[in-house]
Amino acid sequence: MEERRIVLIGYRGTGKSSIGRNIAGTLGFNHIDLDSLIEETEGRTIPEIFASGEGEEAFRTIESRTIVNLPDTPAVISTGGGAVLRPENIRALRRKSQVILLTSSEEMIAKRIAGTSRPSLTGLSLEEEIHTTLNERTPSYRAAADIIYDSTGKTPKQAAAEILQIIRPGKILSDEINNRQKLVNWVLTTPIPSAAHKPLQATIPDPSIRLYGILGNPCMHSLSPPIWNRLFQELNIPARYTWFECPDPELFISLAEKAGVRGLSVTIPHKETVFPLLDEIRHDATVIGAVNTILLLGGKRYGYNTDWKGIYRPLEGVEGDIAVILGAGGAAAAAVYAVSMRGYTPIILNRTVERAREMGKHFGVETGAISDFDRYHPDLVINATSVGMKSHGSASNMTPVPISSLMPDMHVFDLVYTPAETPLLRGALEKGCSIIPGTEMFIHQLIEQFKVLTGVDVPADIVRRWLL
Repeated sequence: MEERRIVLIGYRGTGKSSIGRNIAGTLGFNHIDLDSLIEETEGRTIPEIFASGEGEEAFRTIESRTIVNLPDTPAVISTGGGAVLRPENIRALRRKSQVILLTSSEEMIAKRIAGTSRPSLTGLSLEEEIHTTLNERTPSYRAAADIIYDSTGKTPKQAAAEILQIIRPGKILSDEINNRQKLVNWVLTTPIPSAAHKPLQATIPDPSIRLYGILGNPCMHSLSPPIWNRLFQELNIPARYTWFECPDPELFISLAEKAGVRGLSVTIPHKETVFPLLDEIRHDATVIGAVNTILLLGGKRYGYNTDWKGIYRPLEGVEGDIAVILGAGGAAAAAVYAVSMRGYTPIILNRTVERAREMGKHFGVETGAISDFDRYHPDLVINATSVGMKSHGSASNMTPVPISSLMPDMHVFDLVYTPAETPLLRGALEKGCSIIPGTEMFIHQLIEQFKVLTGVDVPADIVRRWLL
């Protein structure tokens, strides 16, 4: 098992410094306390930095510079509570590291930090500040962490010993390795590419290598695994992403948790069926009615939807009032939510009118049949059907609406991304429309998903270059 840095993140008062010193002492690693290193380097205390003209912003800039320059060699790093606030910090901290989120009850945190010299960030009372700040930071803490540990009521020595039982080289419990072996053996029975076998098998003796993957039935058509694995390699994150083609999400997720799977992309037909299997679901996923991302952390299952972000972001600067959504499935629901957030009035048109009506009732929007398209003159047309997809057989030469119905002033966004240039997009270009290819949705939902599951914000241009 490769020795990696151990990074402790979490709010003030969760024990990052004291627990970190104990872990480092046991392992014989250097202990780096980020706040102490900053004070030593700057020659002034953190309260003095906060009291300077630029206040917290000046401190965060110094903090980021210090984090980026931390050594890659094995060490125990105790971060400041706000280190997760900047994406570049998470990117640097995840490099060659296991990241452990320390949590504690709000009452315990207040007791531990009462009377310290650190200035208030909000001007609220101590208890109110802890509650408010934790609510703001917890999603970022979860995204960045590989492991979560509750230090409430634990001495630093006791907490360090328990954490080491989880992460210490040579101390991985045999049942964890057995569960990883079971998972990998099962994956190898599915039709994943032969080139993916050895990298996956290499994770068996080291469950600290976090697994990620796409869960669906089918899902082997997904382009995500090569891109995720390249990102892990570029960012020096000890992790692997693969295909999890399984008809039973409940059975799979139960095994995945035991085998050290950290996060899942979810595709058809599981986006709706996973709802009752989750402990907490983001509001946007609940409204859309679909989960395409699951974070597995600390025995809890968190559900998200990043599909709508994949539609929302490419529409930046695309102005208009009326958006016609073609289709009434999960992608259409994400599209309705996304265009609504952009200020459009959505209209749902579907071949099966009853399905359109059901979705329209859920969102409170107008609906109709696809044959009604010419009744409207939309500024934006989004194809959320599978018509035009490479695997759609004879439909690969078809378009969801006649090209003759498109007008030059329309924006056409086809969510189909295989092929990148669909018959609808070719026809739209011929009619003088502006177009957005489905690869843009794929790129933006992937980078949002990567951020949700790893805490790292990846520039879209990088993924676009690799994909195209």
